[in-house]
Amino acid sequence: MGIRREPVSTDRRYRSNRFLSDYGPEERWRHSGRILEPTERAGVMAARALEEHVLDVLTLRRFISNTQREAALRLKADFRAAGLEVRLIGSYNPARTSFSPFGSWNERTDAEEAAYQRWRNAVRSMGNAYHDTVISVACYDLMPGVEQMTRLNKGLGRLVKWYRLREDKN
Repeated sequence: MGIRREPVSTDRRYRSNRFLSDYGPEERWRHSGRILEPTERAGVMAARALEEHVLDVLTLRRFISNTQREAALRLKADFRAAGLEVRLIGSYNPARTSFSPFGSWNERTDAEEAAYQRWRNAVRSMGNAYHDTVISVACYDLMPGVEQMTRLNKGLGRLVKWYRLREDKN
């Protein structure tokens, strides 16, 4: 009779994940580590990825301030609420298969129109020299190049003034 060896931790057959907590699907944490932060409901903590957005990466590397990040996230919230983000959807509606300039499916609701006007006014407040860079970073999650960092900081500074946010001292 052969010697029977005990399973070791490197043996794939005996790996166990029983000590890991359930934080939802693994795709949620693909960006970085996680942090617990309070929610709007008293006493409830929520897990959040440290780098959910390119703005989080720029803030952690101290390229932009927390206030600039907050202003950019407000711009992105209006961008999404207005329905401006790219969507890939399927539709079985035969009216959508052919183009009609009078199609009612492309009309905005009142809430979407209000969000669109807020977004446009914020974009106008940044000026023509800065809004392209800020939109590409805040709304489309594109990492800015080194040559775009000064435009991004100036544009976000104007956005902070537009939203009347208090600049943090850090």
